[in-house]
Amino acid sequence: MARKPAVPIGRRRDARLRLGVPAQLITLAGQYTVCLADLSQSGAHVAARQPFEVSRDAVLSWMGFEAFGRVVWHRGSEAGIEFDELLPEAVLLQTRQQVDSGKVRSFEEELYEGARSWYLNYRNT
Repeated sequence: MARKPAVPIGRRRDARLRLGVPAQLITLAGQYTVCLADLSQSGAHVAARQPFEVSRDAVLSWMGFEAFGRVVWHRGSEAGIEFDELLPEAVLLQTRQQVDSGKVRSFEEELYEGARSWYLNYRNT
């Protein structure tokens, strides 16, 4: 498992992509649809609409990618995940390209579309 050298206190080890796209967080406590707020080679920050429970080991899945890791912090509806192995730079580039091309809806757009679909199906029954 390749790790980068330690960084000075107060500095992030890796640059983070600000995303705001839907993802799945899978832990022994359950599976959650979350917003992938940001992503780096070494980890991610996720947020949900409501508080959720997590266990230490986790799998994060987004846009056809997945990474294994562990939850290193959790507060209410947010969690930080440290990956077991650094993500290849190509994964970060492909993630950014998909977001920039508009192929992926934002987490908020996904929530809106889900609510709209539910309402339309409810109205038609």
